Amino acid sequence: MTTTPSGPEGPAADAGPPRLQRTLRTADGLAVVVGIMIGSGIFRTPGLVAAQLGRAELTFVVWVMGGALALLGALVFAELSTRHPDAGGKYVYAREAFGPRAGFVVGWVEALGVYCTAIAALAVVCGEYLSRLLGWPDTSKHLLGALFVVLCVGLNLAGVAVGRWAQNLATSAKVLALAAVVAAAALAGEGAGWHAPAGAEAPVGALGAVAVAFQAVIWTYYGYPDAAKIAEEMVDPSRTLPRVYLIAIGLVTGLYLLLNAAFLYVLPFDQIAGSTLVAGDVMHALFGARAGALMAGLALLVVVASVNGNVFVTPRVVFGLARDGLAPRVLARVGAGGTPWTAMILVGVVAAALAATGTFERLLSLAIVLVLLTDGFMVVVLFRLRARSGPAPFRVPAYPFVPAAFLAVYVALFAATAREQPALAGLTMSALAVTYAIAVVVDRRARSA
Repeated sequence: MTTTPSGPEGPAADAGPPRLQRTLRTADGLAVVVGIMIGSGIFRTPGLVAAQLGRAELTFVVWVMGGALALLGALVFAELSTRHPDAGGKYVYAREAFGPRAGFVVGWVEALGVYCTAIAALAVVCGEYLSRLLGWPDTSKHLLGALFVVLCVGLNLAGVAVGRWAQNLATSAKVLALAAVVAAAALAGEGAGWHAPAGAEAPVGALGAVAVAFQAVIWTYYGYPDAAKIAEEMVDPSRTLPRVYLIAIGLVTGLYLLLNAAFLYVLPFDQIAGSTLVAGDVMHALFGARAGALMAGLALLVVVASVNGNVFVTPRVVFGLARDGLAPRVLARVGAGGTPWTAMILVGVVAAALAATGTFERLLSLAIVLVLLTDGFMVVVLFRLRARSGPAPFRVPAYPFVPAAFLAVYVALFAATAREQPALAGLTMSALAVTYAIAVVVDRRARSA
């Protein structure tokens, strides 16, 4: 890929800031987004959700609600990304609506707070599954997780074509394999999870329990906004981006509902509630220990593909920030293969450090609370852009009711989470306040310069 140099001394310095080439088509976008969405969540979180809620039918309702909420969010991001199909995603929209300070806060919180944390959490799960396959002690999962981050960064530094090829292959393989799990459960299961109650049931009206459980569900469905990060590289973004959002949500929601039904069709509910690899336990119950080990290997492949997808898209946010002067210019450098390589190294270092020190549950909770805040703010951004800008190539249907419903759910979830986990909510609000203070300093220095 040929780009203009980012430094002032380059011979093509007058040609403007560097741009990423439009080489990704609908299938490539789907592979990235579906590959990110289908990650550790569908293996790791069904047990967390079941343990929190305590009833089979209630857990299934929550998974349905998760798909519906993801659809609302996808519609919001489809309009935002077609309005501004540039590298960076949310921070671009926040900057256009409320100025560089808002863009700075959203961009850095998303890149280092949400996605580096998400990469680390996924990598820790990779370490868990590899330790399980090799019979190593559980304490090795953090070091292995950091190693997985380094390997994915190295793969993507080879260039966009290599990263895209790997992601397409891995996503196709894991969708087919998970469909095979559904088919096996349908043929050999007996409905054990629907008949046997769990030992302790959570009250249906316990909003706090539902909110905490819904964190895991949101995590499992999350990934659809990542199409916005690669919008600058999508061919004909006005048409391909809405297709990527809506097809991805439909495919993933259908697969998740089938998989959760399959889990309940094979395993007793209390066994699901205590499992960290439900799909592996299903295959073990149906076909023995070898099948369980095979599924652990598949889970490892699935989560590695999700780590790779996140490593692919996250540096685009840092690249966009640097290109717009909201980060050091060195982070806007693009390699010969089309990869924003300096931004990718930064993301890899932060994510590897988090993987080496954090647990999955802690990292998951932190990432999701930040998602509630940043994605909820995107609805406010959409309202502002609608009022100030002209028509977009894609417009949210039933406006303003669809985005308002999405925002209302996120506000309710954050309020309930703050009640159940006040320390976590305080930490995230403090992180936003500190980031905004840095944004004020950076903005003032830029103005004085």
